[in-house]
Amino acid sequence: MNSTLKYKLQPIRVPSGWTITINNLFEVELTKETAEWFSSSVLLGGVRRSTGHCFDARVEPEGDPDGEFIIEFLTIKYDHKGLPVKNSEVFLGDFKTKNKEEFIEKIESYMLKT
Repeated sequence: MNSTLKYKLQPIRVPSGWTITINNLFEVELTKETAEWFSSSVLLGGVRRSTGHCFDARVEPEGDPDGEFIIEFLTIKYDHKGLPVKNSEVFLGDFKTKNKEEFIEKIESYMLKT
């Protein structure tokens, strides 16, 4: 059985200390023909446990070729076992764009700065 995907995962530069927790972002532009590749509630998510910084990225409306790329930036607290503390999320802001390259640059920039 050949499990080769039509598209490769989107290259992204991840600095030390960050973990990509969700990766459903592929190296394809958002168009009517490729919208199904953008129909996940979270396309890319990452966390830096040492500081609690994290992000979730998606297209909204989900899978819509006319939608926007959205990144939500947050912090979250962890307990002494390294598990997330329930309801400790703090929303820091968001970023919206229709440009995929700008979307990726913003994610990479956020990870480098925090």
